Amino acid sequence: MRAEDVGLTAAEYNRIVELMGREPNDVELGLFGALWSEHCSYKNSKGLLKRLPNRGPHVVQGPGANAGVVALDDNFELAFKVESHNHPSYVEPVQGAATGVGGILRDIIAMGARPMAVADLLRFGRDGHSIKLLQGVVAGVGQYGNAIGIPTVTGDVAFAQGYAKNPLVNVLALGIRRREDRIGASTAQPGQLLVLLGQRTGRDGIHGASLLASRDFEDGREDLRPTVQVGDPFLGKLLMEVTLAAVHAGLAGALQDLGAAGLTSAVAELCYSSEVGAELHLDRVPLREPGLSAYDIMLSETQERMLLAVDERRLQELIQLAEPFELLCSVIGRVVEGSALTLRQEEQVVAEVDARWLVGEAPQRPVDDVLWNELSAPVEEARVPAAVPNLSVSLLLNVLGDADVRDRKPIYRQYDSMIQTNTVRGPEGEAAVLRVKGSPAGIALAVAGPARWAAADAYAGGQGAVLAALARLAAVGAEPLGMTDGVNAGNPDKSDSYRAMASLIRGVADAAEAARVPVTGGNVSLHNETDGRAIWPTVMIGAVGRLLDPTHPLAETWQQVGQYLYLINPSPLDWGGSAAQIMLDGEPGAMLRPDLAGAVRALSAVAQWARADGAVALRAIGVGGLGATLVRMMAAGRPELGLDMQLAESRGQDKALRLFNESPAQWVAVVSPDDRHSLESHFLERRVPVLTLGQVTEGGQLQIDERYRWARTDLLRAWRRSYEEESS
Repeated sequence: MRAEDVGLTAAEYNRIVELMGREPNDVELGLFGALWSEHCSYKNSKGLLKRLPNRGPHVVQGPGANAGVVALDDNFELAFKVESHNHPSYVEPVQGAATGVGGILRDIIAMGARPMAVADLLRFGRDGHSIKLLQGVVAGVGQYGNAIGIPTVTGDVAFAQGYAKNPLVNVLALGIRRREDRIGASTAQPGQLLVLLGQRTGRDGIHGASLLASRDFEDGREDLRPTVQVGDPFLGKLLMEVTLAAVHAGLAGALQDLGAAGLTSAVAELCYSSEVGAELHLDRVPLREPGLSAYDIMLSETQERMLLAVDERRLQELIQLAEPFELLCSVIGRVVEGSALTLRQEEQVVAEVDARWLVGEAPQRPVDDVLWNELSAPVEEARVPAAVPNLSVSLLLNVLGDADVRDRKPIYRQYDSMIQTNTVRGPEGEAAVLRVKGSPAGIALAVAGPARWAAADAYAGGQGAVLAALARLAAVGAEPLGMTDGVNAGNPDKSDSYRAMASLIRGVADAAEAARVPVTGGNVSLHNETDGRAIWPTVMIGAVGRLLDPTHPLAETWQQVGQYLYLINPSPLDWGGSAAQIMLDGEPGAMLRPDLAGAVRALSAVAQWARADGAVALRAIGVGGLGATLVRMMAAGRPELGLDMQLAESRGQDKALRLFNESPAQWVAVVSPDDRHSLESHFLERRVPVLTLGQVTEGGQLQIDERYRWARTDLLRAWRRSYEEESS
């Protein structure tokens, strides 16, 4: 077997020979190929990710574990993380998406937390095949989440032709645990048994990490189908219950899920994190079919499996836990002193490597201060959008019908968002709100990933994604606890793709630092490139916040005639990177870089106001800008209510800019006439500008400046256009 057969370069192979003092055999080479792959080692991104702020008063576990963990209160902690399943979802959309959900749920379970929510962040092309991919991916997310009993409570979807052959399927999972149930992969002790729990091992997913997820695509690669795993949500449910029961009973000394690179990754990472070694007997691994080689067993990515380190005296208790669920519980090895990982099959040693070599010696691309500082430099010759048209009745209707802007209900109605009965506000809102049984505190979860902003200026796009997610938390009055990031980019060996990814991460870092919200973990997916064409650099941000009263979140629409609307923290007039700009212009122009200091002031002021008695409703400006946000508010409200609005701008072009600008950290606030002065004083004292927009009226229409009028039925008809029409 050659190095390139497992995705290794000649230089990497030579380094392996240097470490081992000999040439590796085929099994050992496969182990290195998997764990030194881009997908597992983050060889091109780890140096950048180390620059992200990851500490804060609420952080219990930062980057490096299966998921980040933050403290909700004195008793409960939240584990959350985003993961990608991009390439598998292009090859096999239903199973690729389903196993993406299953994989991220096991990451949460591996922290001893019970999953309580899922969010999906999706990107597709605009052609007919992409719409079929969308349908398959949504079916896969729904099939797994619905069947295992985890609600999908929020999400984000967008469309651009650059994603046609590289769709993005990022999934976030959130779980809850009691402080006494803290566990991870770093607490294994010599002498403990290694127990494999769950599914029998098959041939599915071999080289999923090293080849499928760590190389560019070529069109029509049907040979990649065998590298996509197949999920079983019902078995996943059994595995979840037995694993969590073992954690609660104190039976697990350490815990690691089997995801990318399967048993190889699980054992090596557990050994490396715990500073121990391991001996595995591969004949003891339950198989779905006879004849699997050591290579197959170690690299299989068969789903629904967990690895536990268990004291021998507690083994029988674990077996008794698993028996009622008919779940396989197999001792496959033992934790030993040192750091050697020894694999035996038929009493023969088939591989012997040091776990530190597999995990700690993976090559890393260096990032020095000079490079890091260059990443925030202004973009040279940034594309300037074409001339802005005057506002018109047809312009708003066209923007509402754009695939990026339209109603998401056709997607989220396929998901069960209410199972577990913790969901107070689900995917119909800008942020999900969850209650926690046994705690007065609640949870707000928001996601955002506007790649249109990063297409022309990746640094600005990274900042904007962070601010957009935090703006949604602020709109429900939540205190941010932490964030997770999913970075998606092209081939890092190409200088422009690497620079775009690096600038994106620098933007996330600067915005997170300014907002003082730590990034507790995340995911990087590179090589999202087909036939030489890379996707836009795309970061998916998931933000988690604490709510003092989750049972009655602030409304997102007006309730009665006479209430006033305000635009909080209005942006300078610009529409670079907006849905309207791209719809009319064809390509995204550079957006204005956010004013971080002003945005952070606004985030704090808005969250405080959202918790005040006078607040009626509040909604963050979303995709499509102010115009589309008002239509979403109208759709959520009583059908007989409308809005009479006045824009302060005099020129028709400026009115269009105000209506379709999508800059982050802007909100629409609703108050009664008696509370107008209180709102204005609140924001004035905190140096946050506001603009009066207008009043709620009768009649079910939107009127702007007594010149432009839209019937509610016409607005909603445009906004609820089906996705199938995109390719027609």
